[in-house]
Amino acid sequence: MHSLVKRFNSAELLTFTYIVITAFHILLFGRTGSFAHISSLLLCRIAFSAAIFLVVLISEQFGNRFAGFIRYVFPFALIAYWYPETYYLGGNENSALPHSIIMSNIDGLLDRLDMMIFGCLPAMEFSKAFPQAWVSEIMYFGYFAYYLIFLVTFIYFFFVKPDMAEAAMFYCLCSFFIFYIIFICVPAAGPQFYYSYPDSQVPEGYFFSWLMRSIQDMGEKPTGAFPSSHVGLTLIAMILLYGNSRKYFYAILPTAIILVASTVYIKAHYLVDVLAAFIVAPFIFVLSRLIFGLYKHCNLFSSLKKAVDN
Repeated sequence: MHSLVKRFNSAELLTFTYIVITAFHILLFGRTGSFAHISSLLLCRIAFSAAIFLVVLISEQFGNRFAGFIRYVFPFALIAYWYPETYYLGGNENSALPHSIIMSNIDGLLDRLDMMIFGCLPAMEFSKAFPQAWVSEIMYFGYFAYYLIFLVTFIYFFFVKPDMAEAAMFYCLCSFFIFYIIFICVPAAGPQFYYSYPDSQVPEGYFFSWLMRSIQDMGEKPTGAFPSSHVGLTLIAMILLYGNSRKYFYAILPTAIILVASTVYIKAHYLVDVLAAFIVAPFIFVLSRLIFGLYKHCNLFSSLKKAVDN
């Protein structure tokens, strides 16, 4: 059994861990939910587990750098499913697990906190103060840059700093999963879903406005507002880059600052979500490091370095 487990790298084992934790959550709280929906959630976990096995087998068969890179990024590709799924696991009237609520939706509380702390609703007033199309385009680019920042981070560690690739990959993926568990436990949709028309609207931009709206139409769900994972995970990526490459860090820093502002401008988050992300992200990063150390101490996973070096 131990030899089988050792065939997987740390990110693959971490993904299995998340699959098991959420499967237990589904089984525990899904008794009154739709059987078809519950079954589909569990079947997806079986399918993704099988896909990881397949990627490992293919990587071992070819044993080259490209195959190693595919194995490196595959657990992150599954995030495209895990994130919107938090809506269905969080417990709401449209959820597969309607009685799984650990805490009821807190959008009303977050909205009141914004008003209490800042004397206004920043998510509503920001875009009203700067309705110009070019400002909206910059903001939408900043929000889209979230994907670019992680792409640059992954490429940097895989090709430039391969000795740190295993740990960096684990820290990022573990941080994603911790945020998603928070979203399941503390449901919040965000201003774009909580506000009514026309307060929920954002000024039109150009290309990136269209691109981000298209991405959101395909996969966005009323979930994941508090704390802002866009801000928190970007901060964690920046911490990793600052500790390993100041050149990359300072090159990306202006884009990261625009990203933080964009989360409020496009009404994806309340301003308190952003502040909460700055508070919790360092703790999530430290927790991810501790979990990686535990995995490593137990000698559970194979090293990714061999795949990186091939």
